[in-house]
Amino acid sequence: MSTVSLAGLNVDVQDQEFPVTGLDEKVADNMIENCIGTMGLPVGLALNFVINGKPTVIPMVVEEPSVVAAVSGAAKTICCPGSTGFVASTSPRNITYAQVSILDVPDVLAAADHIRGRKQELIDLANSLVPNMLARGGGVVDVTVRTPLRKPATERKRKEREVVLVGGRACDERWLVVHLHLDVCDAMGANAASTVSEGVAPFLAEWVKGRIGIRIVSNLATERMVRASFRMPLKALKYKNFTGRQVATRMLESLEWAQDDPFRSTTHNKGIMNGIDAVAVATGQDWRAIEAAAHAWASGCGAFDEGKPEKYTSLTNYWVEGEPGLVVNDGESEEGLFFCGEIEMPMSVGTKGGVLKTNPVYQYLLGIMGHPDSKELAMGMAAIGLAQNFAAMRALSTEGIQRGHMSLHARNIAIAAGAPAHAINECVAYMVECNRVSVTVANEYLAAHEIHTTLISQEPLADPKHPPKAPSTFYIEATLPSAGVTEPLTLNIAFETLVDKPVHLLMNSATPASDLSKKLFNPRFDFSWITSTLSLLDQIELSTIHPARSNRLLVKKLKLLSVLMNMLLRSMVAQWPSETRRLVDKIVRLAVKSGKVDPSISRAARSISISATSRPATANDSTLQVGRPLLLALWQVFELRVLQWVGHEPLAHLLLETQLEILQSLTEAGEIRANNHSPLRQVTSAEESGSDDEPLMLKGENKKPQMPLTADQTLRTLYALIEKQSKRFQTAQFLLCDTSSHDPNLLPAPRLRLLKSIGDLMAWEQMCAHDICASRLGRDLAAALVSFNGDVSIGEDAELEHVTKDGNGFVFWLTATLTEEGVKSKLADSMESKGVDAAVIAWVKGQKGGDVPSKKQVLESVLALDLHELLRDQIFEFVKVSSKEEAVVKLIQEESLEIFHKDTLLGISNLYRQYYGVEQFFVVAA
Repeated sequence: MSTVSLAGLNVDVQDQEFPVTGLDEKVADNMIENCIGTMGLPVGLALNFVINGKPTVIPMVVEEPSVVAAVSGAAKTICCPGSTGFVASTSPRNITYAQVSILDVPDVLAAADHIRGRKQELIDLANSLVPNMLARGGGVVDVTVRTPLRKPATERKRKEREVVLVGGRACDERWLVVHLHLDVCDAMGANAASTVSEGVAPFLAEWVKGRIGIRIVSNLATERMVRASFRMPLKALKYKNFTGRQVATRMLESLEWAQDDPFRSTTHNKGIMNGIDAVAVATGQDWRAIEAAAHAWASGCGAFDEGKPEKYTSLTNYWVEGEPGLVVNDGESEEGLFFCGEIEMPMSVGTKGGVLKTNPVYQYLLGIMGHPDSKELAMGMAAIGLAQNFAAMRALSTEGIQRGHMSLHARNIAIAAGAPAHAINECVAYMVECNRVSVTVANEYLAAHEIHTTLISQEPLADPKHPPKAPSTFYIEATLPSAGVTEPLTLNIAFETLVDKPVHLLMNSATPASDLSKKLFNPRFDFSWITSTLSLLDQIELSTIHPARSNRLLVKKLKLLSVLMNMLLRSMVAQWPSETRRLVDKIVRLAVKSGKVDPSISRAARSISISATSRPATANDSTLQVGRPLLLALWQVFELRVLQWVGHEPLAHLLLETQLEILQSLTEAGEIRANNHSPLRQVTSAEESGSDDEPLMLKGENKKPQMPLTADQTLRTLYALIEKQSKRFQTAQFLLCDTSSHDPNLLPAPRLRLLKSIGDLMAWEQMCAHDICASRLGRDLAAALVSFNGDVSIGEDAELEHVTKDGNGFVFWLTATLTEEGVKSKLADSMESKGVDAAVIAWVKGQKGGDVPSKKQVLESVLALDLHELLRDQIFEFVKVSSKEEAVVKLIQEESLEIFHKDTLLGISNLYRQYYGVEQFFVVAA
């Protein structure tokens, strides 16, 4: 529960505990009939009010969101420096009307004059009925006799078969109504008024020879008026992106609409009563009487004359006024101008008697206000009504109320979803930021929040000296009707970023990917990419001859987590290689330390130094501050889900080890690209390359003149490159994820290792197919040309962002076999035949002095070529030396895999070749 300091205010409850039990059920049973219990409502405090120079805290009891926040915010604005604060006043006396109607009077006008002539006698008679009130300085102080016209029976609206029982006589032309003006002091006065009206009624009937009619209090107490106003500098009205003058103009337009249109003024006044009624309920007032009087007053009723009331209108009024002598122009100046507002209405409230002593909460809350008298309470309620209307008018006239109301509606939704107290604000912020407010969304967030809390309670990478902040979220939703799963696939990751405010990344069919999402993952990362990727994974799902378990949705989540880690890591290592490498190393070390993976995995990756020419990055990069925690969270959630969902321990450990291998391999491959480690520029001779078993691309930099690689060196380096890059396809991981749907008894450790080996070889084949895909080959050859000609700053064009030839095995092999000059010559000759711009061709050939084309021109020129036809022979040769199709088929035919449908395994590589449009270059094994 939030706490509010009452120090310095005129209250006497600072040391008292709130009576949380509220109304005792036994007391409640004596208050009303058929009582079955009591019901609680929230009690809030309206802050920032200064009324007649006195700081005041006003209690409010209301279930509707936004009311307490709105009045407190408005009061803070209104009571700004240079403002009068709230100036309030009431009628001199608290007069309540005791009404008596006398019927069947032969001459109404004569009877009225007769009663007026005996006014003092009637006052004395009435005061004898309320001696205690009289002793306190109150009592009946005046009498008014009214004779309003009575509508003829023929003019009243009747039902079809209604039988008329009243009206139609001569004596029925006017009403005879006597008002006794009763000063009720600090009481609300309804009971005293009823006592007076019932006591004097027989005497009045006898005086005028009539029949006693209704005797009751009138809730339209036009002599218990309250007025509250303020005057504040116009410039202090500035709100959001609007100037004070703009806000004032819009609010005055809104006011005029409410004054002229009862459909608008009804809602306008309802908002006012939101605030007033909340105080009335908190302080034990008859809020129904206050409501009735307010709306009657807004309708123009209240005068004792018998004219027709005006139409319903606003209870508040606003205007702009200038300092004396100020010359107002039509410019934008706000100097010397003041925005003013006021409210005036009947207000029958009391601080003595009635039920105020029955419920201890009333006394406590009145104590918070400093135990006001009835006039002070009325003035506070009027100030609340004016502040509530000010807040609503300002919001409606500027940004609208939906966002603010959505925030408070989301709070109720979060509570309904069972959010713990410490997570309610975070859950609300998430729903509002994503513009998705529902119990389902709240439950999704709370599930992610629970996982996040579980993870950070273990051994986090973050500095333990810094307390956790409200988590950011990463949410993906996809529906796959063809996947045999009826419910949508959702993934909601909560993670703690290093930026100041939580970040919420949302991906679904209705929400486009944000710029931050695309920068973190890939420019083409969007909902359609996610859907197509998941659909492709469905096509290569591993199946067995035995029925699978019903956890396919969980398997898909594991695959999606792995894919997202892959994409995020590749993007991060291209932009921040050193920071990403350190994070991956920490992840691996923690996994080894936990005992969940083989310790050898931490030594499996080679150490590659970050060169001085690598792209600079700092920990202050806002995108990195989101990316690093998100990558860590994706791994942690993957690890947690594997341990929770995969009951087969050998499989769970292998899944974790395989995922870490992927992270390590992609990190090292990305570092090679980021450092511009070219396999052809690394060594001068075989003797200087160290062990013949070590791939040349992984050696330290050498500044001696380069020498051509031998055929053996070329193949070894090519194989090392493909092996590193192929991890991005995660085929082994996908196959292992699929096995979690099958009987653990059929999956001994040797069979799992064999399946992983098959997946690694399939990923190798997919990498080969990927590298000769026409579109990818075009981009990588364009990047190679940029690198050949001495310009390695390729980030100026989005299409070449983070792309280099060193990530493409075929481009490396082509350059090693044809040489750089041979590649440039072959491409330039083909460009000439295609009519490519001469400046581009000259640049490709390496000719100096001409115009240097843009990166986009180079890319478009290369993509314009039919690369598959141009390099057909080289592609066939590359496939011949790099493909491991025979090894894949041989492993698949192993007897230990007899539980699987081998046709699925055999078709995976061909499926990818079709996807990349390169099946013509491969001989698919049957």
